[in-house]
Amino acid sequence: MKGEELIALLVQLSRSDNNFDDFEFSYILQVGQALGMNQLDIEDAIRYNTRKEVGFPKTEQDRMNILYHMLFLMKIDKNVSPKEAELIHHYGFKLGFSKSMLDEFITVITDYAHERVPTEKMLDIIRKYQN
Repeated sequence: MKGEELIALLVQLSRSDNNFDDFEFSYILQVGQALGMNQLDIEDAIRYNTRKEVGFPKTEQDRMNILYHMLFLMKIDKNVSPKEAELIHHYGFKLGFSKSMLDEFITVITDYAHERVPTEKMLDIIRKYQN
């Protein structure tokens, strides 16, 4: 998945609850910059909300990274909306993850909405389903 595709996916997720805030904006900027995109291109993707055809990666690590970015974007405003959870399920399934695994991730993110998610909680879910 190209950086532009991931940013478009994150913008779609961030706008799904009709509450696009500064925290989400900053997070998307950080992700884009970490992927080597320039700030102007990222801001344009956010501003114009361009839809991109998404090509999903083959490697498990790359797919997990996309899911990670989506989960933590969903968490950043401390509110997990049903529409956000629906998009996590939609794209998570396309990434090859089971509904039960996605449900557990969403539950952990919801349970820790106001505090740091323990790394071990996330790793426990991965270990459980990636045997």
